[in-house]
Amino acid sequence: MRAGMHAITASSLTKRYGRTAAVDAVSFEITPGEIVGFLGPNGAGKTTTLRMLAGLIRPSGGEGRVLGARVPSATLREVGTMIEEPSFYPYMSGRDNLRHAALLHGGVPPQRIDELLAFVKMEKAATKRVKAYSQGMRQRLALARALLWRPKVLLLDEPTNGLDPVGIAEIRENLRAVARGGVTILVSSHILGEIEKLVDRILAIEKGRLVFDGPLDRLLASLDAATVRYVLRATDGALLLDALRGMGLEGEPAGDDGALVDVALEHADELVGELVRAGVSVIEARRHEGDLEDAYLRLVQADARPS
Repeated sequence: MRAGMHAITASSLTKRYGRTAAVDAVSFEITPGEIVGFLGPNGAGKTTTLRMLAGLIRPSGGEGRVLGARVPSATLREVGTMIEEPSFYPYMSGRDNLRHAALLHGGVPPQRIDELLAFVKMEKAATKRVKAYSQGMRQRLALARALLWRPKVLLLDEPTNGLDPVGIAEIRENLRAVARGGVTILVSSHILGEIEKLVDRILAIEKGRLVFDGPLDRLLASLDAATVRYVLRATDGALLLDALRGMGLEGEPAGDDGALVDVALEHADELVGELVRAGVSVIEARRHEGDLEDAYLRLVQADARPS
């Protein structure tokens, strides 16, 4: 790859099914070695975008480029994928499935298979037939398969599906280790807390359109700029909620005596004083430290479009 070249580029990438745009003129660039989180609810267009970048389906408009070459091209041999439900030969063992994939691709040394089985902690299950694997085991095997030929780019769709918290943390560390080797990773997930721990940059898609592209901290900061979320507690929770409604605020109950409420930044300092004047005895008022899930949901709500 030439110096300065992007590892992944989407230029007005579009996929239509009849009159419906599953992906609508999406554009972004990803530099080598980045781990980028791809967020969006079911049906937003994440998987369709990944499938176009992987050369599995053709776009209706625009183009995708991987390692500087327009998709599809020979550079796809440098790409590892986990897209949708991982598919294996169920009556073959995990190791034999990897051997078969290595044979089809070519150029994979035999020791690479055992190296990857250890990397994803599947050595003990390597000789079992895949039909006996749990969903989490299949996900681990799929990641091993995606890494077989030492790809320069990984396209991952919900890679931690079916894993317990320990497994999720292990996969996260695996991906960090892979990225340190210069591999570019575009990873979609609904487990927003895990994306927050893994990536520094977010692409957010809603109804086929890209609604955010930027650093994770900017997403959180930009969505906090207009409003501040407060955690409130009072001696009388019902009175607290009534007072908030009287102020034109929709408080969300939090326990018997508390509420969460979003307040316009310019009025945030006045909140407690107004509650006291309304007869509410406030026990606690603190700013809520929002996470990525809060920020993403607020982003989608702010950008809601008619279907």
